[in-house]
Amino acid sequence: MSRQTRLPRLTTSLSLVAALIGPPLFVVVPNWLFGRSPALPIQAVLHILFCGLAALIVWVVMRRERLPLESIGVRRPNWSTLGSAIVLWGLTMALTPLISQPVLDTFGKNGLEAGVHELAVLPIWFRVIAGFTGGMVEEVLYRGYAIERLSVLTGRRWVAASASAGIFGLAHIPMWGVAFSLGADLPFGILMTIFYLWRRDLVANMMAHGGGLSVAMLTDLP
Repeated sequence: MSRQTRLPRLTTSLSLVAALIGPPLFVVVPNWLFGRSPALPIQAVLHILFCGLAALIVWVVMRRERLPLESIGVRRPNWSTLGSAIVLWGLTMALTPLISQPVLDTFGKNGLEAGVHELAVLPIWFRVIAGFTGGMVEEVLYRGYAIERLSVLTGRRWVAASASAGIFGLAHIPMWGVAFSLGADLPFGILMTIFYLWRRDLVANMMAHGGGLSVAMLTDLP
């Protein structure tokens, strides 16, 4: 029996819940408390707490589950990591719009426009930092931790991958609306999941996701 099959089930289950539903709560709860566009200091604190969620998961892996970071796909980066990140970034930038644009043309862009307006009032430097770090955090939560731990708990990697990708798409609805989340974030999550299953290099996923969001913050927002 491998070390990973002897996970502390309660700790891992609670951590999975935090990893999967934590991100949308960081949108829903602040919107309820502060409205759709809170002031920059509040945004900064919220983003630090969001990054802290990934730090908490890393702490759980190392201290509570007593497993190395390789158990969630974190390995020493090398040139293949950089190459994989560039390829993954290119694939997502090329393929995701082919799916998302017809969906938005059919169902409208109300949710997307509201999300864009909320981000557009923030300084560019904050958007870029939030985009890069936010993408990295989501990869830790939805790819590295969720896929690996759900695989152990269910015994089926395809179930873990499907659940992670599906929940990733749904988690973006509070920020971007149903059409964009299911037409863009869900396909994006599927691509990232397939790539992770192939390479199992979470750092490459983090670089591609964070880099892609940073570029979007510079080019797709006014």
